[in-house]
Amino acid sequence: MKHLLFMWLLFSAAAIAADSASLNGNARVVFIGDSITGQGGGWIGAGYVFKIRDALIATYPDSKPDLVPLGGSGMGVGSWLNLAKNEAKQKHDLDVKGVEVAAALSKPADVMIVMLGMNDVLAPYVNESEESLDQWIANYRELITILSARLKPKVIGLAAITPQTEDPGTPKNRVMARMNERIAKLAAEFKARLLPTNAMYWNALNQARRTQPDFSLAGDRIHPGPTGHVVIARAMLSGLGEEKAAEWLKTERLDKTLANLKPGPAPTPPPPWLVTSGLILRGWQEKPADADLAPNPIDLAIERGEDFTQVAAKPGGAPLTWHPFQSTINLTDGANPGSVDFAGICFGQNFEAGYGARWIRSDKSRKLKLDLKTSGVGSVIHLTVWLNGQRLYSNLITQEPKRQTSREVELRPGWNVLVFKSCHRTWQWQHSLNLTELDGSAPLGLDIFSSRNGIQ
Repeated sequence: MKHLLFMWLLFSAAAIAADSASLNGNARVVFIGDSITGQGGGWIGAGYVFKIRDALIATYPDSKPDLVPLGGSGMGVGSWLNLAKNEAKQKHDLDVKGVEVAAALSKPADVMIVMLGMNDVLAPYVNESEESLDQWIANYRELITILSARLKPKVIGLAAITPQTEDPGTPKNRVMARMNERIAKLAAEFKARLLPTNAMYWNALNQARRTQPDFSLAGDRIHPGPTGHVVIARAMLSGLGEEKAAEWLKTERLDKTLANLKPGPAPTPPPPWLVTSGLILRGWQEKPADADLAPNPIDLAIERGEDFTQVAAKPGGAPLTWHPFQSTINLTDGANPGSVDFAGICFGQNFEAGYGARWIRSDKSRKLKLDLKTSGVGSVIHLTVWLNGQRLYSNLITQEPKRQTSREVELRPGWNVLVFKSCHRTWQWQHSLNLTELDGSAPLGLDIFSSRNGIQ
C-alpha cells in the first residue's frame, strides 16, 4: 500500500504540472471497464461518469465533455482483450445502451481511461500465484497496446482496482494490492497517468467510518453507491491533473455527505462460526457431480455425530484446517448474524467447497425455523445443511425463489450442532443461516459457540 501511494504521489505531481488532460472540459474521454463503468455511465444515472461530467462543467462552465462509457458486466482483462481483437463482436452495446463498442472505438479519443481487474479477482479469472498475475498484466499490456492503436489517445489513464469487500486484509484484497502494484508499473511503462481510485476509496471509507462505523461505499461490497462513484470520479480527475474539478467534487459532494453522517456505536459482532475451505471439486455447471455430492468422510462423520473437524475430506488425505470466523460490516450481508462470506476466509477458486459449523445450547426442546439465503452477484452455490447429523437441505440455494428458503427444525435441550457444506462455482460466495421462532422473531434461551465445548 505504501509503495502504491508513493507511485500515486509521483504520478499526481506530474499530472498537476501537465496541461489540462480534459482540454478545459472539452475532451473526448473513452472509459474501458466492467459493470462499475457500466453502472457509472448509465445504470443508476449517478455513476462516476456523470460525476466527472458535473465536475468538469462546474469547473469549465462553457465546456461540452464527450464522455463514452464502455463498461461490460462480468468483463475482465482477458474478455476485453478478446473483444478488442474481434471487431465482429464489437458491433453491439455493452451495459450502456446506445453506446456501440465499434462506433466508440472508431473515433480518436483525447483521453482513454481503463479500470479493470475487479472481475478477474471476483469470478475469479486469476489465481493467487505470481505466474497467474504476471500473465494477467501481460494481457493488460496487450490490451492497452491494441486500444491505443485504435483510439490514439493523447493521454492514457490506468485506474487502480477498487476493493472487493471493505477489509484490506481479506484474501481477494491482498491479491488486488499485488495487481495494483503491477498496474502502477504498467502505467509507468506506457507513460500513462496512474489514477488513485483504490487509495482514495480507502481514505474516504476510513474517514466516514470514524463518524459512522457501519458506513459503506458499496452495498454489495463490489459496486459503489453514489458516494463511492464520487470518490472514483474524484480520483480519476485528480490523477489526470484536473485538480480544480476534483476539489469541486470533494467540497460540493463528498464533504457534504460526510458532514451528514450519523454517529453511532460500532456494529455488534455476530456469534462466530467454525469454518474451513480448500476442498476442490471437479468442474460443474448445473450442479456438482453426483460423485461430489455423494457423502465424503467429513459428511459421513457429520451424520454419525463424530468429530468431523479431524476427518480428511478424501481417503488418505490430511484433515482440512478449521478456524473461527465472524462476519463483519466489511463483508457481504455483514450485518446478518448468520452470514458467512467466504471472501473473508479464502481467495475462493471456482469449484471450491467449504464448511461451517456452530454449536447451539438450548435451555429446552423447541421447534424453530431455519432461514437460509444467499446474497451476491452472479453466484452459483450448492448448499447442504445438517442439524444434529440430520440432513435438512441439499440444493442450489442460488436457484431458490429470491435466493432464500426455510425449514422447520427441532432443537433438543442442551447441545445441538448446525453444519453446512457449501459448493461454490463462481462469483461471490456468501450465505446466511439463521434460527428464528416460527413467527420470525429472535429466539431466546440460545447460546451459540464456534466449538463443541462452548469455548469461543
